[in-house]
Amino acid sequence: MECIITAASILFGFLFAGFWWALDRELKFKSEERHFKPAYGLLLATMLVLASFGVLYPLWSMTKTDSSLRAPVIGIAGGLVGIFGYMLTELGHHNVYRRPLYYGPYEWVLFIVTVPLMFALVVWAVM
Repeated sequence: MECIITAASILFGFLFAGFWWALDRELKFKSEERHFKPAYGLLLATMLVLASFGVLYPLWSMTKTDSSLRAPVIGIAGGLVGIFGYMLTELGHHNVYRRPLYYGPYEWVLFIVTVPLMFALVVWAVM
């Protein structure tokens, strides 16, 4: 269980760093040239899946055998909600919530292939 939480936390951290790299790149454009790319949605969805199934679910499972862990796990959940809120707020603050101004040739193809596959794996995990 600890290995799952550790691996998911490390991956979450890498994705958080990737978010800042992407936001930094976006901020190099003028405000009117900034836009929300499909990859940002994919990054946020991936972080949500990792936080839910790699961190929160395993931690919540541990509370069934040790009820003293309930408050810390709820605190971690609140912290993860805060991280997502912070990221979404930053995107809004820097005026990134606009339809994409342009697309790469394979951007939507890869997005459309990745999202259903990720969704299918989540559904499989829940069943």
